[in-house]
Amino acid sequence: MEPISAQLLMTLAGAAAGSAGQQLWESLRTLVTRRSHGDGQPAEEGELTGLEEHPDSAERARELANVLRLRAAQDPDFAEALAQVQRQAEGHKGGFWITGGRQHNVIQAENIHGPINLS
Repeated sequence: MEPISAQLLMTLAGAAAGSAGQQLWESLRTLVTRRSHGDGQPAEEGELTGLEEHPDSAERARELANVLRLRAAQDPDFAEALAQVQRQAEGHKGGFWITGGRQHNVIQAENIHGPINLS
């Protein structure tokens, strides 16, 4: 599985206001704040809080993605738990997130068979 992307982290941070997004964000927060060896505050917690305070900051999202990637490389249990959060976020059903500026036409669908005409 690919490392968790900065874009997905920004989406999660921005979606934390909704109930489903908040559950996913709390899953990530619980994972990040879990002590791996009982040795103080994990370094990733600062980056997580920074992104939470500024969910539209690509720089903060990249910083968090990088520290999560490093921790995952050092801790296989953390890597598996992070992959599970990522799978949940990418497979999220029951709500939707639109990011990246202004959209005029949005279609949310599953299994479209045939053309879509918006004119």
